[in-house]
Amino acid sequence: MAIIKKMIHLLASITYLFITIYVLICIPIVFGHKPLVVLTGSMEPKYKVGSIIYYKKVPPQELKEGDVISYVINNKMVSHRIVSIENGLIETKGDANNASDVNKIRFDNVKGKVANISIPYVGYYIRFVNENLIPVVIVTVIILVSEFLLSNTEAFDINKKKGRGEENARN
Repeated sequence: MAIIKKMIHLLASITYLFITIYVLICIPIVFGHKPLVVLTGSMEPKYKVGSIIYYKKVPPQELKEGDVISYVINNKMVSHRIVSIENGLIETKGDANNASDVNKIRFDNVKGKVANISIPYVGYYIRFVNENLIPVVIVTVIILVSEFLLSNTEAFDINKKKGRGEENARN
């Protein structure tokens, strides 16, 4: 039983760590910065595949050449650098791409300007959790409930021993 308790405690500790990482990734949402997982290498080396980047809605007049923006095109979210802005249309290009993107973007499609920071590799974890949310939640609940029950069992055992000790002290 002691080995099982240690294994459950280790799993619970790892689970708490993963929950903490997920929450920390989400904190910038409070300040209007939305996270995205980088899925392709079109913006390398600035933003590596598997990184988390953040974008924030800004007025169109704040966008300029050289800014990296996140926008929706063909029902997909893309983050590329602005090459030019002409007649209300934005020409973009991925840093690692040889040519500009075929389609120009309207300001309506721009979701926001990308921040200069990225968190490498964490996007793999976030994507896994988001794509497997129900099984991840079920496993997390099982681990944490098991940890809670086993820790309470230990507390009950301590109380039993303590109660016997007090009885012996009275006699």
